[in-house]
Amino acid sequence: MNATTSLSKAASLIADPSRSAILWSLLGGESRPASELAMTANISPQTASNHLKLLLEAGFLKAEAIGRNRFYRLGTPTVGVALESLAATVGGKSSGIAQQSAPELVFARTCYDHLAGELGVAILNRLRERKLIRERGREYELSMGGQKFFGDLRIDCDGAAAGRRRFAYPCLDWSQRVPHLGGALAAALLDWLLSSKGIARQKGSRAIRVTDVGRRTLSDVFEIKLNRFGSAISQ
Repeated sequence: MNATTSLSKAASLIADPSRSAILWSLLGGESRPASELAMTANISPQTASNHLKLLLEAGFLKAEAIGRNRFYRLGTPTVGVALESLAATVGGKSSGIAQQSAPELVFARTCYDHLAGELGVAILNRLRERKLIRERGREYELSMGGQKFFGDLRIDCDGAAAGRRRFAYPCLDWSQRVPHLGGALAAALLDWLLSSKGIARQKGSRAIRVTDVGRRTLSDVFEIKLNRFGSAISQ
């Protein structure tokens, strides 16, 4: 199958409103049963089963049996990146998807396994402004200062770089229309923020909430300050 045929097949799968609703609901990296995905897409369980089969065959999803249920999640981080990028292409700050989304999602959310939204963009901007990362073609690499910065946070950059996944790159943000940090480094950073109690997931959503600890962390580590409502960023 050549590139244009593959692209056409992928586009036809995403073009269906029910399948796109299923994929979008899994963009936070969680696993969900078929019954919940059917309700999300507002379709019958039988129809959902047919859609899930097509998405599994295409590699857009993967499934795991837990007890009597099968739980579905995105097949790879690449699927999440593609969905975010497509949404950014057709969306915008003043119209489209961003305007229809809850403010908490626009402020901070997970993009599969890394941080997106206003907060994700702000962190990337600070890393670039402080020359902790630098562009190398279509990728980012750490400067010596960046290696020390992430090392001081006890984030295993060598481990992140050793995998088959891209280490760090600009991932186009659908709500901000500019990049946030994607890749293995971004996933490790999200894990660090969660484990340090700086941020917390909101149940039933991929929105991210900044804790009181997180406010101090953002200020001390990244030089990012939130206003008292926690939804605007000043630097």
